Amino acid sequence: MRKRKGTRPATGLDYLSGFMHGLQQDRKRLTEIQSAYDNLTLLGQLLCAGTDITGMRADFGSLAKTLLEQLAHEHHRKAQLSLGSNARVAIDVLTRNLYERTADIGFLATDAQIRAFAESIADQPGQPVGPERRLALEKRFAEYVAKYSVYHDIILLSPAGEVLAQLDTDNAVSVSSDPLLGEALNTDAAYVEAFRPSDLLPGDSSPLIYAYRVMSADGTRPVGVLCLCFRFQDECRRIFDSLVGTDDWTVITLLDSAHRVIASSDPHQIPLGVCLEAVPDGGCHVARFAGREYLASTRPAQPYQGYAGPGWLGQALAPLEHAFETSVAHELDHVPEDFLNCILETASLFSPELQAIPLNAAQIQSELNRAVWNGHVWLGREANAAQSAAFARVLLREIGSTGVRTRNVFSESITNLYKTVVSSVLFDCGTQAALAIDLMDRNLYERANDCRWWALTQAFAKELRHPAPQDKAQRQRLTEILRRINGLYTVYSNLILFDPSGQVLAVSNPAYNDCLGKPLDEPWVRATLGLIETRSYTVSRFVPSKLYAGRPTYVFSAAVRDPDEHEPLGGIAIVFDAEPQFRAMLADALPRQADGTPVPGAFAVFAERNGRVIASTDPQLMPGEALMIGFEFFNQPQGESCTNTIIYNGRYYAVGSTMSAGYREYNTEHDAHRNDVVALVFSPLSERITDGERRPSLRDATVDTYARQPSTTGNRSIDLACFHIRRSWYGIRSCQVVEAVDTERLTPMPGLPDTVCGCLMYDDQAITVIELAPLLASQRGGEERRAGTGQTRRQIVVLDSPEHRLRFGLLVDQLGAVREIPLNRIEALPDMMSEGNSLIESLVKPQGDEAERRILIVLSVERILQRLGRAVSLPQAAWLPAMLNGD
Repeated sequence: MRKRKGTRPATGLDYLSGFMHGLQQDRKRLTEIQSAYDNLTLLGQLLCAGTDITGMRADFGSLAKTLLEQLAHEHHRKAQLSLGSNARVAIDVLTRNLYERTADIGFLATDAQIRAFAESIADQPGQPVGPERRLALEKRFAEYVAKYSVYHDIILLSPAGEVLAQLDTDNAVSVSSDPLLGEALNTDAAYVEAFRPSDLLPGDSSPLIYAYRVMSADGTRPVGVLCLCFRFQDECRRIFDSLVGTDDWTVITLLDSAHRVIASSDPHQIPLGVCLEAVPDGGCHVARFAGREYLASTRPAQPYQGYAGPGWLGQALAPLEHAFETSVAHELDHVPEDFLNCILETASLFSPELQAIPLNAAQIQSELNRAVWNGHVWLGREANAAQSAAFARVLLREIGSTGVRTRNVFSESITNLYKTVVSSVLFDCGTQAALAIDLMDRNLYERANDCRWWALTQAFAKELRHPAPQDKAQRQRLTEILRRINGLYTVYSNLILFDPSGQVLAVSNPAYNDCLGKPLDEPWVRATLGLIETRSYTVSRFVPSKLYAGRPTYVFSAAVRDPDEHEPLGGIAIVFDAEPQFRAMLADALPRQADGTPVPGAFAVFAERNGRVIASTDPQLMPGEALMIGFEFFNQPQGESCTNTIIYNGRYYAVGSTMSAGYREYNTEHDAHRNDVVALVFSPLSERITDGERRPSLRDATVDTYARQPSTTGNRSIDLACFHIRRSWYGIRSCQVVEAVDTERLTPMPGLPDTVCGCLMYDDQAITVIELAPLLASQRGGEERRAGTGQTRRQIVVLDSPEHRLRFGLLVDQLGAVREIPLNRIEALPDMMSEGNSLIESLVKPQGDEAERRILIVLSVERILQRLGRAVSLPQAAWLPAMLNGD
């Protein structure tokens, strides 16, 4: 039989846009306006009053299609970034955690007590193990898990697979035949990592075990295998809970190398054990599972300290019907409207296609307004006043209204989309700040564990019972242990062992050998030697330390003590390699683009509550400097977040901050040590800031000011065609106006005075186009700033002078209304303003009920011609040399 082939692309935006509920309202409004264009185009062609809008109808259809495509693209981009971020964070956080486990097994397998226990049994095969010895070892296991609570069991096996001791007494296993045993005994690697069902943990479908051989004291033979059993599902649940909210439809999964689900945030939707298709190349594709379509994104683990993980993948999925849901943008609630408008006007987040939409919408409206203006001019002529006047006025009013609706629909849609984009950036900054502080808390949790556990090393206690700072042999023995530990745990710059007087006995980093035999004067030394419990530790303030080449860092320390004695025998200090470690954490938390690269200009910071910087990816922000931004970013309860927009270094930024909340036992209410650190993530919203006075925006709603405004009295009246030149409002008698045209065909002519813009072909005749702004400005007392947005093309008003039997053009900034003005409102020019060279014919003062509060200045076509002389009256071939010769 022949299979039917599908024809629908799985990830096409045309298909996906059907699930973008946020587009439905925009699509409906655009369809309604398109219908209005269709009707008005037909009626305009019938009227023949300069109201043919066929070209504008086509422009609108093209622009509406572009708008919907851009809206769909931005919705898809937002979903892709969200899913990709969740997948990346889930796998990267887990990989960092597992890296610590690879170091743990290598060190614990060399523990003297574990080695002695295994070796004694290997040397006396068949002899029963005394219960007190087993209990002592299991107590040591419990001590370890009390500090490293990521493990739920520790099992010690003989080389033959016999269980010698284990922490979980409820586990009934006594012997194992798991291949893990042979791998651990014979591997050349530093550890064995196994994730599969094992007879060591019966009933556990997804155990993650780290194993390594235990060697005899002389290092010649293996005497056992140690297994650390990781709380895999517990750790995954903690990661998922930090990423997925209660009202979030996203499902986060982890996939093994065969793309089998090994962890799921929602097993009811995506159960464990099923196989999913991985999405290649960091994309975002439609995936089908159990009869349902999901939008999915997959990310591999990023190596950490050279460890790439077990080859697993993070995958985030959202049911297609919920994948593009946009929650209320609460991130913008605290941003003042005027400040937000400045951000939206200067934001560099939007693609050129998206930025062009309001410009093109404004251009369509400008063309429609010109058609309406010309229609009213045509209607105002006596020859046309009686020809279907009522129908013409209704049609022109509808065309003007449609232009306003067009501009406003595009304005509202674009503004909402712009706000959504900015809100998404704010949300992303908050999410990444939470990730950064989580990485720090998890990392420092391990450091607190390390110093406490290493303080219980029996070899340290043995040597410190009789400390001898000048004993080179003792120093060598201690140095070897410290260097072996430091080789496994590369996040430390140095490990230091000191006696009860604070004298340094050994260091792991030879660069600090000059400290040997000298007392430490750091304030945490005395506190360390005063600790009374093995679970206690101290940590320095984040300040410059001579133990870290004068750079600021944290130094964790714990007391070395004999289990049978109360007083500490000394202490161990571990110097955290803060500079590269914190930089790596912050770099991992930077906002990302769709291709996975950091957002240009974004940076991240760790800081204390007082704003003092701990670390930063911005080279201009050095540790110890004060971060001068709003106090609200630092004054938060533990675990709480804050997002807002700010001005920083001459740009608008979105900022997210999260206060540390600790991890497991570290830095929580159960921990004596509290370290309030804030993670802040900055993402640029613009390349600049606006000046104090914001110009009108193309996103602002507009009103119809181009319709004919009739007189409300029965008095005789005249029609004035109005327009704007710079910041002033002018009018000319409609009977002298031919029509308004755009400037597309205006040809500039170099070397001419400022009053001549160039030449325009109109009705097969070359007419001169005049720029009155310089003359009007001189009459009004100086140059004025250009009015309007400056982003739409200016207009040319073609004027006719029957007295001189010629036409010329007047360049204006913006068309206004065609107004019917009663003769009794028209005032003659005052004597003091009516000198011979004035271009003004009369004035119309505003009335109380009019929206326009400025005086309407009525210009005289004849006075314009008299003022400019013969320049506008010469034919095309003659006026250029005439102007140059001063005629």
